Amino acid sequence: MSIQYPLALLLLLLVPAVIIAGRKHATRTGFSWVSALGTDLQAGPIKTCGADLLAGTAMVLMVLAVANVQYSSYWHKTYPESKWIMLVQDLSGSMGRPGDETGSVTLGDVALKGVSAFIDMRKKDDLIGLIAFSNIAQLIAPPTFDKEILKKKLELLSRKNDSTVFRELTVGGETNASYAAWLAVCVFFMLLPEESQPSYEQINDLRYSLMGQSDSVSNIPARLKNTDFGKGMAIVLFTDGRIEANKKPEDAEKGLLNFVNVIGLVKQLGIKLYLVVVGGDVTTEVRQALEGPGGGSSSGHILYMPRTFDVKQITAVYNKINEMEKNRLLVKLEKRKKDTRGPLALASAGILAAFCLFRTLPSTRKI
Repeated sequence: MSIQYPLALLLLLLVPAVIIAGRKHATRTGFSWVSALGTDLQAGPIKTCGADLLAGTAMVLMVLAVANVQYSSYWHKTYPESKWIMLVQDLSGSMGRPGDETGSVTLGDVALKGVSAFIDMRKKDDLIGLIAFSNIAQLIAPPTFDKEILKKKLELLSRKNDSTVFRELTVGGETNASYAAWLAVCVFFMLLPEESQPSYEQINDLRYSLMGQSDSVSNIPARLKNTDFGKGMAIVLFTDGRIEANKKPEDAEKGLLNFVNVIGLVKQLGIKLYLVVVGGDVTTEVRQALEGPGGGSSSGHILYMPRTFDVKQITAVYNKINEMEKNRLLVKLEKRKKDTRGPLALASAGILAAFCLFRTLPSTRKI
């Protein structure tokens, strides 16, 4: 319980003074000779004190209404969970090979239709972003709620549009999936409140720690340790390239991140990682890092696709991811302050009306 204007309670000191002043005024202007009559003709206690009691109660309630005594009330609010999802799309040169048995469409054409279908599956409150990669990775669309904008950005990755981004990325023959996943993590960093965002130096140090041999746990900045990444953050990465650790010394010299280290970071932060892999070319080390020796890890999943597939097959895979990343119905307990000003003011007005009635009726007035 709290009081919005506590200094207003000082007005309570005036209540007795107002009542006493009112009684003195009534004595001077009234019929003081009544007190000389017999006791059975004098006013009873109700007539004598009733009006003052009503007046005092009304004034006390007025003061409390001005001070506004507040109390806490708890409300249960239900709302759908909002997901943060980064869609990471392979755009290397190998994505230009035939995507189905007819050969009329490329692997990239079919893959992009699956991504578009996944966007339509998601709720309107989901933040969805888009990254494309080959030997390098580019942020194509920062996370947005607007699905139309997202789909227009997705069209930039289509061979039919022949955009600058498409030409730049399809030239690269390699698939740097580890860096693409790292870029998606960095996008999540930038979505955090300013007080929780790591500095540029911290991000750079963290990137260097992901290179080379995977012997130790990543040194996460202190401001990130209290951030609950596990609430609805996921990375969905599609590739037809070989997913390997990149832990050789020459890989580190090239600036390649060890995918096993990236998975370890994602696991520490609580972000889900889904790998959609064409042909199943994933090393055992990477698979065990993501799914565990028995495939029971909760840090993510690997979904395997055949070398050729149609839109129906890829849509089914994205539908499975959509089910695994279903928006839960969350319950939030809110504490709100409720005012007593209105009820107290109404009660005071009611008592004032009773006071006026008390002073008017012959059966209750003193004389």
